[in-house]
Formats: sequence, structure tokens, C-alpha cells
Amino acid sequence: MDVFRLPPVIEEVLDPSDELCEMKAVMPVVTKDQESLEQKEVKEEQAAGGEEEEELRGQVFQLLMELDETREVSQRHEEGFLELQGLLEDERLVSAEQAESFTRQIHRLQAKLWSVQQEMDSLEEEKESELEKVHEQLRCTQEEVLLLQQGAEEAAAERENDIAYLQEELCRLKAELQRLHASTQEHTVEVTKGLNSGDSGQLEDGFFTLTDRRQLLHKDNRDLDSKVEKLQLGDWCDDAYLAVSDTGREQVKTGSYITLSQSGPELQDLEDPDPPGLNVLVRLRRAEETSLRVQTEVHAGPVPGHALRYPPGAHSVTHQSAKQNYGCFITREY
Repeated sequence: MDVFRLPPVIEEVLDPSDELCEMKAVMPVVTKDQESLEQKEVKEEQAAGGEEEEELRGQVFQLLMELDETREVSQRHEEGFLELQGLLEDERLVSAEQAESFTRQIHRLQAKLWSVQQEMDSLEEEKESELEKVHEQLRCTQEEVLLLQQGAEEAAAERENDIAYLQEELCRLKAELQRLHASTQEHTVEVTKGLNSGDSGQLEDGFFTLTDRRQLLHKDNRDLDSKVEKLQLGDWCDDAYLAVSDTGREQVKTGSYITLSQSGPELQDLEDPDPPGLNVLVRLRRAEETSLRVQTEVHAGPVPGHALRYPPGAHSVTHQSAKQNYGCFITREY
């Protein structure tokens, strides 16, 4: 409660001594008024306190209701929190397992990658070694090709020289054939004289012997012509050319010259013994000369009593065919 106080104007006007006197006179009145006022205020306060108590009770009840609701919400939140915590724990375990499996997979992949790198390195080394071998083989092959080209050029040059030499020999043989053909008349006269002199038996034997030798020589000449033509066309290589030369030597030795050397006294004056070291061309020339001489002897005339066995026209046809063959071959050469 507040202390009773006078109005400010009165307090300013009154003196302190006056205040004491007045206070003594007014005290009982003030006390009564004050008591009445206090009672009134107590009543008012009690009435106000009852109302406030009711309001407070209502507020407390409302707060209790809100507290219950808050507790329920909190409980629900706590349950959700616990549920989320369980889920998070499960997720953490799953994540840990996945991380562990991923780690194992990474280790396996790293091991595989390392092995693959090792294999790639080994393959690179093998590839480099194979490339080196291939380059070495290529270099060797190129060297061999160069050597073969040089050998082919040398062989071609030798073959051209041989062909030129053969052409010269064939030209010379053609001239020799023409010369021998010109001397046919002389041999015909000599054979006719021999027939008139009474040596018919000896000439008959020589005729058949020369006929056989002529056929052999004609065959040898055909073989040699074919070989020379093959050399001219370039169908044979160097080894084949050497083989032909050796074969020609053997055939000439065994087929014509050895046989002719054993034919008797009629052929001893027609050819010389075969000296060692003569080449195929010289032997070809000698075989041609011997063949032409034999053909000349045969073409001189038939032996009496044997006209039906070997007519003179056959010798002429054979001689002409031989000349035509040599003429055609020489024409092809040029």
C-alpha cells in the first residue's frame, strides 16, 4: 500500500512545524479513511484474485492440454527419430559392406590391370622382336633380289652374246651350205667315174652306210636346231642352257662323231677326230658339213641294182628340206 500524502501545493505552502501540528490533528481521520480504503482494496483484490485464479486455472489447464499434445508430438518425433536412426544404421552397415565389396573389386581390377599391362609389355617386346626379324628378312630379301637382278642381267647379257654368236655361226653355216651345194656337181662326177670304174659293190655298201649315217646326222641336226631356237627365244635359264650344252656335247659325241668314226674308210677322209674342248657350235658346224657331204654322195646317183630301194628323188627332197629348214631358222634369227 502507498503512504498517504498531501497534495504538493499544500506541502510546499506549509511549514515543517505546521505540518506536525496538522498531522496530529488529522491522524485519526486519515487512519479511518485509510482503513476503509484498505478494506475496499482488499475486496477488490480478492475479487480480482478470484477472477485471475479462474483465468490462471484455465490457462494452466490449457497449458496442460498443450503439454500433453507436445508430449505426444515429442513421442512421435522420438519414435520417428529412433526409426530413422535404425534406418541410418542399416544404411551405414549396407554402405560399409558395399564399400568393402567395392574395395575388393578395386583390388581385383588393379591386379587384373597389372597382369594386362605385363602381357601388353610382353606383347610389345615380342612385336618389336618380330618387326626386327621381319626387317632383317626384308633386308636380306632385298639383297637377294638385287643379286638375282644382277645375275639375271648378266645372264641376259651372256645369252644375248651367245645368240649373236649363234647367228654369226648360222650365217657362216648357210654360206658353207651354199658352197657345198655348189660342189655337188663335182662329187657327182667323181661318183659317176667310180661307178664306171667297176667299184659298184663297194659303193653299194658305202651307200647304205652313208644313208644310215645321214639319218642319224639329220636327227642330231634337228635336235641342235631346236635347242638353238630355245636359246634364241629365251625360254631356258642359265642352268638349262648349261644342261643343253652338256647334252649337246654328249649327243654329238655318242650319236654322230663316234658312229661316223667307226663307219669305215669311206668316211675317214670326210671328218677329223673330235678334239676335246670343242663347243656345241663347232660340233654343229662339223655335223652339218658331214651331213651335207653324205647327202652329196647319196645325191650323186643310184647304185645299179638298187634303184628301187632308195630312189634319187628322196635324197634331193631331203637335201632341199634341210636347206629350207636352215633357211627358215636363219630368217627367224634376223
